Amino acid sequence: MTNPFVEKLSTGEWSPERFRRHLVETGAPLVERVLADEVDVTFVDEPGDDTTVTLSVVIGPVIGFNKIDTEFAAVPGTPFRVLTLRMRSDLRFSYVFTRCGQRVSDPFNPPPRFSECSVERFSGASVAVLPDAAPLPWLDQAEARPAPAMESAVFASELLGNERRIWISMPPGEFSDESALPFVIHLDGTPDHSAPSVRDALVQAGLIRPCAVVLVDQLGLRRYQELLCDPVFSQMLVDELVPWLLERYPLSRDPGDVALAGESFGGLCAAWTVLHHPATFGNAIVQSPSCGYHPDLKMGTGADELLRRTPVPTLIADFLAAEPVPIRVFHDVGELESSITHSRWLDQVLTQKGYDTAFREFAGGHDYAWWRGLFADALRWCFPRQAQRS
Repeated sequence: MTNPFVEKLSTGEWSPERFRRHLVETGAPLVERVLADEVDVTFVDEPGDDTTVTLSVVIGPVIGFNKIDTEFAAVPGTPFRVLTLRMRSDLRFSYVFTRCGQRVSDPFNPPPRFSECSVERFSGASVAVLPDAAPLPWLDQAEARPAPAMESAVFASELLGNERRIWISMPPGEFSDESALPFVIHLDGTPDHSAPSVRDALVQAGLIRPCAVVLVDQLGLRRYQELLCDPVFSQMLVDELVPWLLERYPLSRDPGDVALAGESFGGLCAAWTVLHHPATFGNAIVQSPSCGYHPDLKMGTGADELLRRTPVPTLIADFLAAEPVPIRVFHDVGELESSITHSRWLDQVLTQKGYDTAFREFAGGHDYAWWRGLFADALRWCFPRQAQRS
């Protein structure tokens, strides 16, 4: 597999300067269709020395970057190294290069806006969008928009005995104290989160009701305690954060106008909290939720596997045990994620229980490259401009 432009470089038909200009003009990686649903994808690096270069993508068994075993190959007589892989043509995925143990973005495909995430190992990645990938037009518009104004506050919790930063983004326009705006609380928040800009694009297009976005910091490693179906953290959201917001902003008190959103562990927390607190939250936005979680679920090896009894994961078990409550669930997951079996199981349970739910599978992995854009679909589902929800 050799890309035709790499072939021009390797034969001397193109100089390194011309090849570099081509990369800048067309963007990287280089993509060539070989079948109706397959493409050759050529990644290019210019490390400047004999450094070994490898590729890692957010598709595979690891939650994060999965290393591709094949190393980049040098193009003789040039400073470039290349790696060509055959891929499905509908993929969208984050990726990084590794040089001398250090992860770097693709020098010919800089990370897009909003690429810095609360979970550091996902941050600063380049994104490849192959030709048949489903479009994310509202993310494209959000990336091109000025950053919306946000207020920042330090929120102290007596229940948790800690404090954290939160950011509040009101929708564009003027609103009175009686406006009763719908709002979404998004876990794993950061000051440069994509959600407010996606919201602004949808509001300006008249597709959703104006809604506030509240972004909640997860305090580093405390995230791995707070988001794992922790009843105290969920109670903090209900008894402390929501009342704090209602006192200060013109927000709705109708649970149907309130959503809790998160990705991965944040999605697990959002679904679990909404199930147990439907009088506060009427909507859950769960993106690639870690719904296989159970505190006693551990991997065994060898003979131990013959005796191990796997418990039903916590979130699924709780939905199975509870009488249906008046909540709605937007749920998306990558079809190449290791967690997809549990997501499909959760969706089956929700459907059988009669919940109002929307379930999406996307062509990718456990990846912000998809979550950022599909959040627009979630907002359109939760807070549509039309009086009747679809």
